[in-house]
Amino acid sequence: MNLEAELDGKRYKVGIAEGPEGLSLTLDGKAMSVDARALEGFFTSFLIGGKAYETTVEPDGDGAWRVQVGIEAHRVVFLDPLRSERASRGDGDRRAGGPVLSLMPGKIVRVLVKAGDEVAEGQDLLVVEAMKMENAVQAPSAGRVQELLVAPGDAVEAGAPLVVIA
Repeated sequence: MNLEAELDGKRYKVGIAEGPEGLSLTLDGKAMSVDARALEGFFTSFLIGGKAYETTVEPDGDGAWRVQVGIEAHRVVFLDPLRSERASRGDGDRRAGGPVLSLMPGKIVRVLVKAGDEVAEGQDLLVVEAMKMENAVQAPSAGRVQELLVAPGDAVEAGAPLVVIA
């Protein structure tokens, strides 16, 4: 999986693959081996290059994450790889509704809404687990949930429709 992330205002290209030794990560082309373990709550333990890091990772609004490593806090935003594609197709404005797509392959671990629910723009709809990390899928615009297309335990591919909002 290839992503683009913004950390404290600077952009990085991130590649993530799962292998027998744990996660393989590339950051702006530099390869590194990562072992990540989700702990209780927002706590995660990372082993990177033989050095251990205890972190908290929690939502920070607008699709961002607050990542604290020791006493240092960082704001991380994973940029939407479909944003430019939607803009070029003219459907970047989602007020007309439609399906919300998965940005990554993974497993649905929680569905936070039901058909008929009113949702606000940016509201968490469901949680997809990918590479041992839980990722909230948010409403691209305000509207009403018309249909849920997935359930907890379902495996999804990148680009799969998850929820229909109108």
